[in-house]
Amino acid sequence: MQIIEQYCRGKRSDQSLNEDGLLVTDGFVAVVDGVTSKSERHPWQPSTGVVAKDLLIGTLAGLAPDSGMRDVQRAVDARFRAAYSAHSLGESFFAHNPLERLQANAVVLSAAHGEAWLFGDCQIMVNGVQTPTVKRVDELLGELRSFTAQALRLRAGDGTGNGDNNGSLDGKGPSEPGTDPSRAMILPFLRLQSQFANRRGAYGYFVFDGFTDPTYPVRTVPVKPGDEIVLASDGYPLLRPTLAESEQELERLRRDDPELIREYPSTKGFSNGLDSFDDRTYLRFVA
Repeated sequence: MQIIEQYCRGKRSDQSLNEDGLLVTDGFVAVVDGVTSKSERHPWQPSTGVVAKDLLIGTLAGLAPDSGMRDVQRAVDARFRAAYSAHSLGESFFAHNPLERLQANAVVLSAAHGEAWLFGDCQIMVNGVQTPTVKRVDELLGELRSFTAQALRLRAGDGTGNGDNNGSLDGKGPSEPGTDPSRAMILPFLRLQSQFANRRGAYGYFVFDGFTDPTYPVRTVPVKPGDEIVLASDGYPLLRPTLAESEQELERLRRDDPELIREYPSTKGFSNGLDSFDDRTYLRFVA
């Protein structure tokens, strides 16, 4: 693999809280995204996403280079289950409480198999062509937050609800961390989302949580020697062929739609005091 450029940055100033990560070995190239916790009990420190990301990267690093897609899935499941067994709450607790589980997404490229595996909603672009990975449930809840934010603006007397206030709820740009009322209002639905983890159907989705479906249809993207590949987390909502272009699109969104309720409806927006609305990772290389 010939690495062209790479970047991994957490949204908080303390980079030890970055829930994104990347891995480059002789056998695998991967971008990993630990899922932001909606926990009610907070059983993992420093956060669910950090622990999940670290365990997943460590598991990938220890696999044989010729491991297949299902080998990766089984190994990560086993590592997460071992963490549950070692936890004071016990494996049974996590089996019955999906909201409290470790959760992570990943895109993993295997040199031996000449393909990339999309475990969840991390992103891939091959020779400038992106494979869609946005989950239906994320689209639904992003629209719900957009609806909520615009309704709150109307109730507050804006009178339009059409984004005349530069996309923010108060017309002053990004909100302060933890002060987004629309996010707070949809939080019960974000918590309900965990019921669809690793299930089939309209709202089902794959996520590493220790209890994945061993026959779940994981999307596979073929890769040939010489292909230019971009792997990224969903911290880049408008992925482009270069890091600079992807960063420019991110900054444009921050300027034009800071609450992320119009052009790219999301379950959270930009906040003052944070580097971005989410942790982000970008890796471009030639296979």
